[in-house]
Amino acid sequence: MVKKKSYAFVIILLLGFFWIYPIYAQGYRKLNAEDFRGKPKTNDRYLSYTKLRIGYSSTATKKGSNYSLTFHVYLDINKAESWMKFDKINSRETFVALLNHEQGHFKIGALMQQELMQRLKAKRYSSHYKQEAATIFNKVATKYHLLQLQYDKETRHMMNIEKQKQWDEKLNSSLIEYGILP
Repeated sequence: MVKKKSYAFVIILLLGFFWIYPIYAQGYRKLNAEDFRGKPKTNDRYLSYTKLRIGYSSTATKKGSNYSLTFHVYLDINKAESWMKFDKINSRETFVALLNHEQGHFKIGALMQQELMQRLKAKRYSSHYKQEAATIFNKVATKYHLLQLQYDKETRHMMNIEKQKQWDEKLNSSLIEYGILP
């Protein structure tokens, strides 16, 4: 018997099982102008906004009295809700800096994806697997939500060039450790 379930970032139910097998993930990628198709909020003082989608699906197979589970953990940008005020960007340099800042948000999402995969794979589940999986997801999601806020605060939404460089180095280093960047 095979069951397949899909969940979005906001939904925290996950069918965990007593035995966990491989976890697969969509790869990290560079963002571009086409990723920002949403309608900008005219009253927003910022030039861009990135909305990420992080979620997972699982496939469970019953083997005797046990279950094996394969996860697919995905990360992508929600193009319909991510936006840039292209009419307010007055130079190529500003666009490149802005895209780099938004790429930083995507990098933080990639780090969340990696930690979520590791923690789901490492966990031994009891009969309370739904609550245990929800706890894992909530802890990881909270950690990275706070990191996203810290990133924007410290870089002042890319305006603090020195802090932006520091964050770029920190995020790149972390992605290299995970083998995401060469």
